[in-house]
Amino acid sequence: MFEDSLTYLTDGDDAVRTVLVGGLLSALGFLIVPAVLVQGYVLRVLGRVADGDTDPPVFDDWGALAVDGVKALVVAVVYGIVPAVLAVAFVGGGVAVADSAPFVGALATLVGAALVLVTAAAALYVAPAALVRLARSGRVGAAFEFDALRPVLARREYATGWLIALGVLLVAGLLGSALAAVPVLGWLAAVFVGFYAQVTAAYLYATSYAEASDRGLRTEPDLDEGRPVV
Repeated sequence: MFEDSLTYLTDGDDAVRTVLVGGLLSALGFLIVPAVLVQGYVLRVLGRVADGDTDPPVFDDWGALAVDGVKALVVAVVYGIVPAVLAVAFVGGGVAVADSAPFVGALATLVGAALVLVTAAAALYVAPAALVRLARSGRVGAAFEFDALRPVLARREYATGWLIALGVLLVAGLLGSALAAVPVLGWLAAVFVGFYAQVTAAYLYATSYAEASDRGLRTEPDLDEGRPVV
């Protein structure tokens, strides 16, 4: 699975164009719309790989790509809300009362930090599987159907793939940081590394999700066959 993930993007018929477009869109991510398009492409990868299609998609049908990207970002934001709220409520509150009640402030900060860490880790673990469900059904609601997600999340196959993907992203982050130290060209290379790592991780998430699903690669009865807007 790991070796296949590393060569997945380069095995396509239009690999050079896909990498170039993805890297350039990532470089322009500060304009928001390009970043949305990249997330739409990543979601497309998740859906195709989970359904057993090992040919990487290309950047086309830009309107649909943008819609998918918005859906993916909505799901990511929702999964990040709980850690963010806890961070503001406990950590921020602890700092605010530290002057008048140092012990209470310190305790609230420590408890808050622990809760934020736990909930953030949980969100990072669940979100990729949720995005696979979104990619396969086209419905945002499918990403929050926890009864369907729970069996997959509990399987060793998914946990293993998730850990490998995390390792890929961490290594890519370190490599990108090193490259970014080189003015202009190094930063641009780092952006391309980041895009490649995102796609590699998406392949790992989708493959591990499919392997962990008792329904196999191509059948998942609880998902609608169509791809409605929401």
